[in-house]
Amino acid sequence: MKEIRNFKGEIVQTKGPAGRRWFRLSGEIWGMLLGLLVMTLGCLVPPRFMTAFLRLFDVRFWSWPHLLVFSALICYAVGCWHIYRNWEDYDGDEERHAKSFVAFGVTVIVILLLLVALFLSGRFFLFFRPLGTMFSTGRFSLAGFGRLALIVVSLIPLIHFGKGWISGFFEK
Repeated sequence: MKEIRNFKGEIVQTKGPAGRRWFRLSGEIWGMLLGLLVMTLGCLVPPRFMTAFLRLFDVRFWSWPHLLVFSALICYAVGCWHIYRNWEDYDGDEERHAKSFVAFGVTVIVILLLLVALFLSGRFFLFFRPLGTMFSTGRFSLAGFGRLALIVVSLIPLIHFGKGWISGFFEK
């Protein structure tokens, strides 16, 4: 039994021994299993496909949108890992603050992925053209209203969860 004490020496929480489950394998075992999977794919898949697949992981060929999405995903994953590690120590307000961060991060990642996909496919300016003509020349179209609705619908959770996350810093 692990005892957690505060500064006065009082026992605050006790934790029982965690049972070893089958998915609690060491890093070496997971690395070996991943290596066996890659080796099996290398033997069963045509070589041209495998080189094209492994080329995706070569950072030298990534453009700046790929690096932007990858760095945002890594930062978000690290933030969620810190929340997951300390989840048992949170009270009600900190738990609500953490849930707002997770939902806000998911919203930001989804919006960022949509914008990067539009940019990489060459449809970024084509996507926003009906909005530009709708607001600049006054020619209203169904495509313009659809794009405006998509933007407003994606901004609602962004503002809601962003407000909940940022206001959590000032409630203390």
